[in-house]
Amino acid sequence: MKLKWKEIYRNNKQRRYCEIVGIKKENVELESNSFIVLKERKYIVLAFSIIALILLIWTFRSSVKTLLMVLAFFAVVGAGFFIFNYFKLKCLHDGLYIKFGFQEGKFSYDRVKSVYLSKFNDYSFLIPTKRVYSIVIRYADNNNRIKELSFPNYFLSPEKTAEFLDNFEIKEDENNRYVQYERFKVLKKVGKFVFFVMFAIIVIGVSIVR
Repeated sequence: MKLKWKEIYRNNKQRRYCEIVGIKKENVELESNSFIVLKERKYIVLAFSIIALILLIWTFRSSVKTLLMVLAFFAVVGAGFFIFNYFKLKCLHDGLYIKFGFQEGKFSYDRVKSVYLSKFNDYSFLIPTKRVYSIVIRYADNNNRIKELSFPNYFLSPEKTAEFLDNFEIKEDENNRYVQYERFKVLKKVGKFVFFVMFAIIVIGVSIVR
């Protein structure tokens, strides 16, 4: 039976509040590679691309210049989506190796505080979804402030993700600092939602007055 994302999330919820104390094995990695996924589903992708191309050509058939601009826009956005959603996380002997987009680096394990699966991101208050999860790397910066890096699960295998998460050994007790940090994140999301609603009301109000 195939592992489901909601099962991984449910089984690892505690990890967001607990600190990492080490790893079980070296060279365990997690890679998000869109090109592998595209190759596996090439016929579906090809069919979708042909249908989308036909619709665009039909919609902008009266203006070749506009059609080319729209095609260029979608090409750039599509390429950016696939390139910048590539990442690799690997447990090395002396730290966690991270590569995403055109950047790469290594965090020593004393700086990596938590690695967990989240089903929220900075935009989830606008576009709620049940399928999009993120691998979150919580770490301490040079001033010992908590920071997080988030990587979406668009091109990840649930089985590989579960194996990667399980490779980190954690303390059983919750860290109060991380509990407070999670509460702060919730308040920040609520604040963003309130700001968005107020902004929308103001825009609608100004439009009505005019």
